[in-house]
This record gives sequence, structure tokens and C-alpha cells, in this order.
Amino acid sequence: MDVAAAIIVKKGKILIAKRREGKWEFPGGRLEKGETPEECLKREIEEELSIRLTNIKFLTTVKYTYSFGEVVLHVFIANCSGKIIMKEHEDVRWISIEEMNNFDFMEADKKVIEEIIKRRKELGV
Repeated sequence: MDVAAAIIVKKGKILIAKRREGKWEFPGGRLEKGETPEECLKREIEEELSIRLTNIKFLTTVKYTYSFGEVVLHVFIANCSGKIIMKEHEDVRWISIEEMNNFDFMEADKKVIEEIIKRRKELGV
């Protein structure tokens, strides 16, 4: 399954979102047929959080095998505009890299965190 996720940065903090199932993640969603990862990301973020992504840049691709199958996570870094209105999530927070260990993330997102930490100066977080 192909999924797109956004590392949304604002004032040196990163937006994380909590699904109703209880795990934290970087917001995004599943690609629909014929959709590019970037198109998917824009659509999902607008549908789930009512915000628009700006300055979107590809960051990395992570593969992780869950019990239900393999997830290929296409990760982008971006900024945003608009006011967040949660439609799919239980909670959202703006956090620093140092705070990431305080949250229970999805396994694939833990690999993304490693990449963010390695490239934090370049990413401005």
C-alpha cells in the first residue's frame, strides 16, 4: 500500500496527529489510483485538516511491513496555510524534535523521525 505523509513545519516545530486508534503519525493518507504521492498529500491534508500545503519538497521513502502488509511511505516536508480543523484525528500538536520521544508513533513514522533527526539543520527543525 502506498501512502503519502507530510512533515509540516512551522516556526521550527513539526505537526503530528493522533488517530482515533491511539498512535501518533505524520498526517497524510493512501494514494488513490492514478494519483501521485504529492497530489495525494495535498488532497489528504486538505480533507483531514482543512489546511493547504506550501513549499512541498520530497524528503524520503520508507518501507515498513505491518501485520496487514507492506506500507510504502512517501514523505514530504512542507509548510502550511490556513486554520487547522480536525476531521479525522483525535488530536494534533506542534512539537519539537526533542519532544518526539514522548509520543507513541506508528512504526513507519519512527523511521521517518530518524531521517528528520539526521537532517534537522537542513530542514530547519
